[in-house]
Amino acid sequence: MDTKSKQDVEANFRPVGTIAFIALLLGLTAMVWFSVYNLQIEKF
Repeated sequence: MDTKSKQDVEANFRPVGTIAFIALLLGLTAMVWFSVYNLQIEKF
């Protein structure tokens, strides 16, 4: 069996799901911001 110590698990911990979620939120925020920006530009 390959048993990893707590220090090894903590040293190699990468919150991949959290990073992907934040990147998705940033992408959606950018899309909303640019769509509102485009609407404002088209008015003038």
